[in-house]
Amino acid sequence: MPALREALAARYTARGVPTSPSQLLITSGAQPAIALVARTLLSRGDRAVVETPGYPHAYEALRAAGARLLPLAVDSDTGWNLDEAEQLLRRAAPVLAYVMPDFHNPTSRSMSEDERRRLVRMAEDTGTLLLVDETTGELDIDRGARLPPAAFASRRSSVVTIGSASKTMWGGLRVGWIRAGEEHIAALAAARPAADLGTAVFDQLVVTELLGEFDDVLQHRTRELGTARDALLARLGERLPEWHVPEVSGGLFAWVRFDAPVSSQLALGARSRGCGSPPDRGSDSTGHSSGSCASRSPPARRRV
Repeated sequence: MPALREALAARYTARGVPTSPSQLLITSGAQPAIALVARTLLSRGDRAVVETPGYPHAYEALRAAGARLLPLAVDSDTGWNLDEAEQLLRRAAPVLAYVMPDFHNPTSRSMSEDERRRLVRMAEDTGTLLLVDETTGELDIDRGARLPPAAFASRRSSVVTIGSASKTMWGGLRVGWIRAGEEHIAALAAARPAADLGTAVFDQLVVTELLGEFDDVLQHRTRELGTARDALLARLGERLPEWHVPEVSGGLFAWVRFDAPVSSQLALGARSRGCGSPPDRGSDSTGHSSGSCASRSPPARRRV
């Protein structure tokens, strides 16, 4: 709907990224947006950088498009090693790099503005398309606003940004979007009907309406998240002080490091209580889990 694209363009512009409605494509959520970008802008055998730990369904979308995945580590305390990232981009010349620079899933880390600027410059220098997942980008509890990576791009085709209403507004609103240069938007719009004929009009109308009062929506949402975070950290400090919880300044995730190898047992117990992702869908071979109640286990210091 034109009204929705106009409202989103105004939002991006207000955040420091001048945007026109012609640079936006509406999708049925962020995951279909990632999948559409992958199958349209990647060819089988292309290299694609992904964060580890990271969002497992992004891995799946890139693999389904035939990409060869290259890992870039994200540490729960220090974030991204951009020296390593630069070596990876220059050595492997990937076609695409998928990153979540704000309240990263699952570590909760955020890039500084200097890191964003450097990452965009590296991607442009190596001809790598930067696919930025901003689904949690505005869920800022007490960090402070930062410019999106697209603000540092010297050309529109350098950065493709994914956004979604489900994390900031309501999980039942399956409306996402892609912000990119017009040439990418044209290619994506042409490829989309093969898998997705359109996004529900009613949902688009709801999102358009909510964008008109989005600052109030975000204030309510981040107040809820702040209350939940503070309660979680207080209870962990009280009951499990030996567990390490990194700083959580926004978003939906806390990447907790245990003092023993118990993440699998905890994931199973959480699943039986309706919390977190089933281990067969949310975990990878390294012991990471995308569920909200599981984490990576370090080497054991005691048995539990």
